[in-house]
Amino acid sequence: MQLRWLPVFLVFFSLGVSARSSFGFELKTQYATIIYEREELLRKFNKEISLGSLSYLMRHKKSVTADDEIRNKLDVIVERVEAILDMFPGDLKFRIVLLSSESEVQRIYKMRYGTAADYIAFYAPKDKTLYISVDDIRLGVLAHELTHAVLDHYFGVSPPVKVHEVLAQFVETQLKD
Repeated sequence: MQLRWLPVFLVFFSLGVSARSSFGFELKTQYATIIYEREELLRKFNKEISLGSLSYLMRHKKSVTADDEIRNKLDVIVERVEAILDMFPGDLKFRIVLLSSESEVQRIYKMRYGTAADYIAFYAPKDKTLYISVDDIRLGVLAHELTHAVLDHYFGVSPPVKVHEVLAQFVETQLKD
């Protein structure tokens, strides 16, 4: 499927229509379902998410395949975000859609919300989905967006946007401490 069909798929996907089989691939972790159109997007995502000083969190994780490494990495980051926030929602499940570029993220955002935004990633609370540009991803950006997912699942009524942003920025600064 060509990339020009991606927005159509995402609209169907967010409406709950089953179009996954014609779109691409899924990789499930404890907390997330990662959705991607091409294998190279997933591989690039894995390469760009460097744990650095947090690598010790992977010491008890078994990663035989690249998919195992991605699952373990993402789950370790989610758990680190939860620990920083001291918020552990019991029902934490969300999707991550890997997109090839910032312009793809911006196109999806405009399609969903009817306004332009200069984002490289965003969390859509209505369908519990993170949209991420693999060209621009780094650990801090991922943790920032994961914070929105944790907050969304933790509170019955979501806090104001400014509170979300303050906490997401706090997680970014505390991530490696």
